[in-house]
This record gives sequence, structure tokens and C-alpha cells, in this order.
Amino acid sequence: MGSVFRVTRKLRFADCDPAGIAFYPRLLEHVNGVVEDWFAGPLGCSFHALHFDRERGVPTVEIQVKFLRPGELGDTIDWRLTVRALTRASMTLSIVGAHADGKDMLQAEPTLVHSNFTLDPPRAEPFPDDLREKIMTYMDPKS
Repeated sequence: MGSVFRVTRKLRFADCDPAGIAFYPRLLEHVNGVVEDWFAGPLGCSFHALHFDRERGVPTVEIQVKFLRPGELGDTIDWRLTVRALTRASMTLSIVGAHADGKDMLQAEPTLVHSNFTLDPPRAEPFPDDLREKIMTYMDPKS
């Protein structure tokens, strides 16, 4: 327990305002991209497989974000993801983006709910055992 998922992403021209500062909605897209990379990588279930093969999803139902330092065009951001809480059908993640100097730029805590989209209306369902087992390896031991 206590693994940390890490991925590096560069801030591109499309991520920034005319002054070259990262635009906050685009940073939230990076947060979602980190989650998608985590699912496709160590969890072994890409969003394509989750949505189209399993007919499930993990929509974000709440997110808390702290913007600590600006990001600028060309910056390389090191992203870290751990699991803060895991329930039957939801999880709260800790996602931190840091500059190359190691100083945190952004801290986010999204809560995602495992949902069945084939139902009308869609509703939460327990995580399948194979995903739950892999998710648990990223539990933050301090949580």
C-alpha cells in the first residue's frame, strides 16, 4: 500500500492565456488527464475500455483545488496521484502538480463515483474487484 502514480506533462501553448500563464480550466483538464493516465496505466483499464467495454464511468462529482503557484508556457509539471479515501463506489484522490524545482503548483482532490451509464438514470455501483484491488495499492497511508 502507499504507491504513488507519477506522470510528467508539459504546459503547452493551448494551456495558456495570452500572457503565457496556464489558464486554470486547462489545469483541471491536466488533472483529469492524470486520472485517465492512471486508469490506462497501472489500473489496466483505459477510459475507452471502462466506457465502451464495461459500460461504466467515473465522473467527478466534487473537486477541491488550490492553485499555489502559476504555471507558464513550456513548464514541465510533475504530477503525483494517491488515493485519499475509497468507499464501495467512490474514491477521493490527491493529485499534486509540481514544478521542476519541486515546489507545488497545484493541489487537487477530486471525488469520482463508479457509475453504470446503461441505467436510466445512471447510478453508482461498487467498483469491480479487479479495479478495487489495484486502486487500493495507491491508498495514502496517512488517510
